[in-house]
Amino acid sequence: MKKLKKRKLRLIFIIGLLLMLITIYKKSYIHEYEIIQLIDGLSLKLKKNNIYDYNNLKYNFIKKICNKPWVALYTSNIYFVNISLGGLLFLIIQYISKSKWSLGLIKIMESIISFFPFGGMNILILIILNFLGINNIFSLNFLNKKNIISFMKKLIISFIYIYGINFFIKRICEKEKDLKKKRKYSVLFVIFFSLIFPFIGWNWIMFFHLDWISTIFNWYLIGTNLVLGISLISLLSICLNKKQVFLNFKKKHLHNLSNYLFTASFLWCYFLFAQFLLIWYSNIPEETLFYYNKILNLKNLEILLIIINFIIPLLFLIKKKLKKNKKIIIFLCLNILIGNYLNIYNLITSDNVGIMSGLGMEEISSFILIGSLFLLKIKNFLIKK
Repeated sequence: MKKLKKRKLRLIFIIGLLLMLITIYKKSYIHEYEIIQLIDGLSLKLKKNNIYDYNNLKYNFIKKICNKPWVALYTSNIYFVNISLGGLLFLIIQYISKSKWSLGLIKIMESIISFFPFGGMNILILIILNFLGINNIFSLNFLNKKNIISFMKKLIISFIYIYGINFFIKRICEKEKDLKKKRKYSVLFVIFFSLIFPFIGWNWIMFFHLDWISTIFNWYLIGTNLVLGISLISLLSICLNKKQVFLNFKKKHLHNLSNYLFTASFLWCYFLFAQFLLIWYSNIPEETLFYYNKILNLKNLEILLIIINFIIPLLFLIKKKLKKNKKIIIFLCLNILIGNYLNIYNLITSDNVGIMSGLGMEEISSFILIGSLFLLKIKNFLIKK
């Protein structure tokens, strides 16, 4: 049975890879007539009568269309890396606080963390491909030396970050067996993470919004990581328990995880609002352009994100009885995982792809590709342990 399921995941991975290669090929060799048709179709969809200056902005349109598969691949990588980081942060919280209730969940947390080295390397490869000119995820002007130097700094910091986290993962999850040493490494990781994470938040996501700077953005990203990590830990625990693989999972585990899920969704919403409030209260007009463009073009998506990621968890988890209901928790976990994917997609594609943004074959194929790889890593880890 295990071999059959592994084969299914490998088959899904191959399908995702083939679909991704087809979309990259199609977008790379797209006909000019198809581009004009696509722009006209999007303008009708958005219910706008804008006459796009195609002749003057031809290169910009072609770049955005060719970018779409690469941006979708980058978004999926960032999304699953954030889930791994969320699992790692949650594990470290358990070690530092000396929690006993979560001891049975540690292997599940470690299985989620096991994807990080692969996801991190995928991001590094995409950044290097950008530097070589194969994709244009990060817009670069090679005539500007300052731009090249800043990009090289981005690459070096990203490498230090991935290498540093891999070092701590090995110490905390694999090599060390002594709980006291694990706690010591967990404290050291928190210090390392707090020092290096702001650079990663700026380099990996906020770099797309060159006209916008947020000092609280990295805390907002940590909130996103935590809520994603806790959601997947809860979902895997319930699913494995149903299949009679994880028999130690009890009602107290479900109750504690639902409490963490509730607080993490509150934390996410708090940072989302605080990010906007700091700009509004400080009266920084140039910063408000970022929110103005989002509300003007993606108002429905912004409202949907708040409903999915905050209002729905709040309405369900505020009642104690529902916190122990497995079906409700499964629904909420899936709801939060979908909502936060849309949130990350919105953060990355809103400026990079522009009017070409929208969930299509590129997003589906990239999600299948990276998602199947993510599940294969989790399954391999759990079989070994």
